[in-house]
Amino acid sequence: LVIFDAPYGELQSRWVIDAAKAKYPGKPIRYLILTHHHMDHTDGMRTFVAEGAKLIVPVGDKAYFEKDLKSPHTVAADDLQKTPRTTEIIELKDQMILKDEVSEIHLYNVPNPHVQTMMLGHVVTGNVLYVTDLISPRGPIERSPATVAVGEVLRKYGITGATIAGGHGTTAKQADIAKTLAA
Repeated sequence: LVIFDAPYGELQSRWVIDAAKAKYPGKPIRYLILTHHHMDHTDGMRTFVAEGAKLIVPVGDKAYFEKDLKSPHTVAADDLQKTPRTTEIIELKDQMILKDEVSEIHLYNVPNPHVQTMMLGHVVTGNVLYVTDLISPRGPIERSPATVAVGEVLRKYGITGATIAGGHGTTAKQADIAKTLAA
């Protein structure tokens, strides 16, 4: 299993982990993809590491996450503090493919106005593009430098007809927001 982002601490991450285990019994969470370093996308990552997940982070962010994982959490001990373990942290520079016999996920670095390094995830099986902060479908989506940045990635990698899943919203069809994605 692959999870995108781990917001708002151990309780929410524990809920996601338990829901994944219930839906996919016997399948471990192999990767946690942290799209960027903001706390509303990473605060629960230690819980996933305690579960055995490897981290995939944007290039340049590895040292930050290594420091977080090594830091003690003694005031409110989390799962990683109670059961320490290490994990592999993989940095995404340009693109990466995760693939097994059932699914394929492409990860892309996206130059953008929100943060210095950030990635998008394209779940090829199902044609779903996970985007957070740059596009947040939950009402009218206005054209902006952020939406144009997403459009650039879509054009560069030939992604068409995708459902855009917003990390802070619902979903939108790529075709329905084509003008906001235009160069």
